[in-house]
Amino acid sequence: MAIITVSRQRHSLGDEIAKAVADDLGYDFIDKQRIGDALSRLGLPARDMERFDEKKPSVWDALATHHTKFLFLMRAAIYDFAQKNNTLILGRGAQVLLKDLPGTLHVRIVAPMPVRLERLMVQEGYDEKNGEKVLRQSDRDSSGYIRSFFGEDWNDHNFYDLVINTKNISAVTAVAMIANTAQSVEFKREPDALYDKLAILSLQQQAELVLLDLRRGNPICASVTDIDRGIITLTGTADSEAVKDDCGLAISKIKDVKGVHNQIAVVKVNYG
Repeated sequence: MAIITVSRQRHSLGDEIAKAVADDLGYDFIDKQRIGDALSRLGLPARDMERFDEKKPSVWDALATHHTKFLFLMRAAIYDFAQKNNTLILGRGAQVLLKDLPGTLHVRIVAPMPVRLERLMVQEGYDEKNGEKVLRQSDRDSSGYIRSFFGEDWNDHNFYDLVINTKNISAVTAVAMIANTAQSVEFKREPDALYDKLAILSLQQQAELVLLDLRRGNPICASVTDIDRGIITLTGTADSEAVKDDCGLAISKIKDVKGVHNQIAVVKVNYG
């Protein structure tokens, strides 16, 4: 079975369709709440989830360390969820992060602005003027999120295998289209072959985040250069054996890390 990612415009029926597909196929449904719980377990404060999740960061936020940390953690969470077979991930840039992953079906749900606006007005009670502002801001946030964090265009159809316009296609028909496509031979995957790759990608993001935190206040320039069966190789420089050892110890505490091959070189810095 496939992994499915669903990107959607607000009030395109994307949320409802995604949930119905997951229910129909018996897939694990990964939405904002599930992603938020995973990010919290990885150490992201709730305020940062609300600050960055599917939003275009401000100029200052984009320059902040929190922005980089959020990106590392989001990647780690998505890769971790994708390790499991039969999973549907809603939004969060999963179509970009998993774009080259075999056995992954990428779906986009859209609808024209007038159709989305009518749905918004009926369901949420907005008037036409304010409703259009809300939808346009939502589109800017989603586009800005993908551009800021992943450097890609949210509207680039090359990221998607299936684009469904719900102007004339009902949610029921859309669910059937996605479910049938996900079960086709083109989206069969080999779980064992991909599990290790995704586990490595998730560990790499978590390790890079640990090193990012250690760089603050410490003269180190270290990075992850290899991960093999849970053993992480570190290279780079540090100004003392103590700092080098701190790097290795911090990395070793990450869940699922089996060992650390610490090749960081100690280079004394002359501040003259």
